[in-house]
Amino acid sequence: MRRSSLDIKKAILTVLKKEGEVSLRELDIKVNTNYKTIREQVKELEFFKQVEIIKHEKSEKTGRPFTSVKLTE
Repeated sequence: MRRSSLDIKKAILTVLKKEGEVSLRELDIKVNTNYKTIREQVKELEFFKQVEIIKHEKSEKTGRPFTSVKLTE
């Protein structure tokens, strides 16, 4: 069954509340949806000033750039 965008946003906010800053890849696993959907929902949450999107130059694990998200303060 397909989840509504509201359900996905609630799941994203719940994960961020529990864990603080989380990468988009981690979110797609924890919320159990695809990366594109996570990115779209996070951009909408950022528009409404619920979250802050942070772009990192490189990961300590892989050395590749990545994006993370955290709740606004």
